[in-house]
Amino acid sequence: MKTVEPLKSKKEINKMKKSLSKGKYGERNVLLFSIGINTVYRISDLRKLKLSDVLMKEKEGIKVKERLSLKEQKTGKYNSVILSERLKTDIKKYVETYFPYYLSKRELDHYLFPSGKGENQPMNRQTLWAILNKAAKENSISNVGSHSMRKTFGYFLYKNNVSIEIIQELLNHASQRDTLRYIGITQEDKDLAVMNLNL
Repeated sequence: MKTVEPLKSKKEINKMKKSLSKGKYGERNVLLFSIGINTVYRISDLRKLKLSDVLMKEKEGIKVKERLSLKEQKTGKYNSVILSERLKTDIKKYVETYFPYYLSKRELDHYLFPSGKGENQPMNRQTLWAILNKAAKENSISNVGSHSMRKTFGYFLYKNNVSIEIIQELLNHASQRDTLRYIGITQEDKDLAVMNLNL
């Protein structure tokens, strides 16, 4: 089985978003992808998100939460990641467009990313893999799968000079070596870092 890789440029990310935006479920697919590359969660956790995971009730209405806090299905550990302003804006727009009835009734026990077969079912992994794979193929990007989103999150943190210890902690990895391998740091990346040193 081929190991999936992170997306390693914003150009690739933007191409993926453009392809994912097509069709009936385009906005759902783009938001799921955006949350996936901006948080630490696996697809098994993301696909089961409910409105209550991203929204909170307030006196004056419904508000997007500041953080996404979940118990990870795979590890059983709680993980909490702050949501960027852009992501909060995207979530707000999406839920106002697709869930006005539930928002007006203040009912938040519904899937954020429902299956096309019905809103009481989350998207399944195979469907999501097929959606991501199709978008990647349209853009000639290889080795992309549902796990690529989480790897992209880690990769871009690393490229933005976040310490490997923090990334390791976020990803719940046992060692820094595991983290570097996971986020796809290659010999080429190491060589480029040294070449750019120019002391």
